[in-house]
Amino acid sequence: MLARFEQLMEQAVEGSLRRVFPTPLQPVQIAKAAARTMEQSQVIGVRGAEVPNHYELHLAQADLERFGEYARALRDQVRTYLLGYAGERDLRPVAELQVELIADREVRPGGVRVRARFANLAPAVQRDVEAAVEGTRRLRLAELAAARTAQPRGRPRQLWLADDAGMRFGLEPPAGIVRVGRATDNDVVIDSQHISRYHAQLRWVASSWLVYDLGSTNGTWVDERRLAANEACAVEAGSRLRLGDHELAVRAGEG
Repeated sequence: MLARFEQLMEQAVEGSLRRVFPTPLQPVQIAKAAARTMEQSQVIGVRGAEVPNHYELHLAQADLERFGEYARALRDQVRTYLLGYAGERDLRPVAELQVELIADREVRPGGVRVRARFANLAPAVQRDVEAAVEGTRRLRLAELAAARTAQPRGRPRQLWLADDAGMRFGLEPPAGIVRVGRATDNDVVIDSQHISRYHAQLRWVASSWLVYDLGSTNGTWVDERRLAANEACAVEAGSRLRLGDHELAVRAGEG
């Protein structure tokens, strides 16, 4: 059975919301962009993984106008989706979650830009968040140092994930994070019962891609090494990932 937030996504794509929102930009696109930003913005606090509570959804003026009277429904839909997304991944908003729609001249029609903030917090919570942000930065750099044996030279090459079925997914550093698993809201979706719904993720840290297993049932391997849950391992061109029984190659190229 699909989780509640996945049902919301399917409703956004195929259900009544798709018919009532009079614009090619659909709620599912906006929700997934907001969820990606939530996950990118998480910090490791004293209570575990914490995420911002305020999300600004920047849309083109034309798109926002076309949403018209449905803008409030869109905002509520995204907020509900984010709460479900956070709950599924054990991410804790630091305060009541808020979503705001903003017209932005720099966003092209059909696009969305999301800004996440830790906003309007009590002084003690704000201090905890600031400490968590700095601690998380140091943690990621330590993971990077431990995960690779040599500093990369020159400009990083474009990397791709590929499999024997013809899948090809570009690893773009500006994306920051690539989510892999069976659930439909991952960036790389693998339809196999041997793959956990949220199996692994790749995260761009400083100048390298690190892969993490997310506590999957059937494991994540880099070449012949199995990763412990939440353990980081650097990958480069020529690395091979195995998630359950599915293999992914990391390849270099221009497209």
